[in-house]
This record gives sequence, structure tokens and C-alpha cells, in this order.
Amino acid sequence: MKLVPTSLMKHAAIAGLCLAAMNGARADAFAQSVLLIDNFRLLHHTGDAFKSTDFTSLNGAVTARATASLNGASVIANAPSTSILSSTMPDVAHQFVGLPTPPRAENDFGYFSVSPSLPGTFGYADQNMSGNAVTIGSRLAGARVETRADASLRSVGEAGGQSDVGTSTMFRFTLGASETMSVSFDGRPMTQAYASSGSGGGTNAIARLAWSVNIINLDTGTIMLNYAPDNLNGNSQRSRNGDYAGDSTFDPGWLTFSATSLMLNANENYQLTINQTTLANATQDRVAVPEPGGLALFGLGLLGMSLMTRRRN
Repeated sequence: MKLVPTSLMKHAAIAGLCLAAMNGARADAFAQSVLLIDNFRLLHHTGDAFKSTDFTSLNGAVTARATASLNGASVIANAPSTSILSSTMPDVAHQFVGLPTPPRAENDFGYFSVSPSLPGTFGYADQNMSGNAVTIGSRLAGARVETRADASLRSVGEAGGQSDVGTSTMFRFTLGASETMSVSFDGRPMTQAYASSGSGGGTNAIARLAWSVNIINLDTGTIMLNYAPDNLNGNSQRSRNGDYAGDSTFDPGWLTFSATSLMLNANENYQLTINQTTLANATQDRVAVPEPGGLALFGLGLLGMSLMTRRRN
């Protein structure tokens, strides 16, 4: 019988053990949420954009934040409150914890690619806003709001990453003439959650969006508009875990949205509030279970080591 050379058995054993280690106890969880709102305008019933001169009173503010965290370490940034009549809107510096550093350049709202490899271990968030919802002097109506949140884990054991980001705009106004008010904008929602096969039930990834606008009569308490489209809310939620592995993606492309209020009476006081939030969370709280392929490779490695021992004897 022809014997297998000892050197060959040695290399096969080492390779089997190494491949088993690579293929086995590794936990991957990833979630990303990106929401782009463009050309947001407040419109008359005629379709023309409201101008600041259409209001007998108009004031309000825009606030924004970005939060990122990983394994108990977190960073947060809040933009100073900005007047809705200002020519400068909030742009929160991107926030990140973990590696790579940074995961994305400032104001980069492009999507990460999950396959074939995850982008790292980090919590990440970013926000940017420009333009205005009504025409103010020579500045035409049309606001753009971009938010993103990402959480990624490539570790074994107890770990967690999460990030969130949000923008809130509030108008307080009184109209000079009775009129309805419509909101009109384009939106690009994208959410994705991924969990690797064999990472176990302790691995979870969740991504979701939340967007709403409402108008309330401050004098009577009547809700004049309450609009929260499904594609920017419940339809966007995506989740995966180690027992339900793979990726789940919501990416319908650019969509058009609009809604119209009840009649707004002249000389009554109203408040319009817009909230936009992107959320991503990833957790891994236990050691991953090696996949069957990894166990097979590990077994081959042990077999090779056993043959080497028997041959020496």
C-alpha cells in the first residue's frame, strides 16, 4: 500500500483546521437605512409654491442630530437650531464608532454593499439639509433632506451596534387668506438588514425609517393634516437574525408623495411639523455556531492529525 507522505498529511491537517476556524465561529450582522427627500414644497391649491409673503406671521426652526454607538461607546452631534427663514440649513457632521474610520465620507449617502463581504464593525450616522419649503425672496421653494444610519458587526461574543439620525422642522404660521396647503416631494427610501448563516438566534439586524408631517390648528386643537406614507414608515422595516439568515432589502427607487390639508382659515394660528428619522441596529450576544461545512473541515483536520500520530507510532 502506498503511504501518504507525512508532509502532505501535515499540510492537509493544518489547512483543514484553519479553514474550519475561518468558516465556523464568525458572527455577521448588518443594517442600513438611507432616506433622501428632495424638492419638498408647500403648495397652494393652484400648485404654486407658497411664498413667505403669503403669511401674516411665519416663524419656526429646524433641528437635527446624529448618533452612533458600538459596545457601549457612543458619539452624538446636534446641529444648532436654525430659523426656517435662514439661507443655511443644518448639516450635522457624520458620527461613527468602530472600524473602518470613517465608514463613509461626510455627506456620502450612497448605499453599502452587503455581498460578498460586510463593510466592518461600526455604528454610523449622517445628516444634511439644504433649501427651503417655501419661496423666500429669490430663493425658490424646494428643500432636500438626507439622512442615513448604519450598524455593522463582524465579531463573535457579546457586541452591539446601533445608530440613528433625525431632522425635525417646525413652522408656526398665520395665513393672510383662507387656503388649503399641500405638501409635495420626491422620496428615495432604502433599508436593508442582513444576518450571516449559522450566527445563531442571538444575532439580529433591524433597519427602518420614520417620516411624517402634520398640521394642527393651535387655536382649536384640530388636526388639519396628518400624513405618514407607508413606504416611508411600516413598509420600510427590514429585519434578519441568525435563525432567519440572509438579507432583506426595501429599495423601491424614487417615489412621488403628496397630501393636502383641510381648509386653513385666515388669521388663525397653525403649526406644521415634519419629522424624518432613519434607524439601524445590529446585535450579537453569543458565540456563533459553526456551520456544517466548517465542522466537516474541522473533522478532516483532526483526522489528518490522527493519521500523522499513528504513522509516527
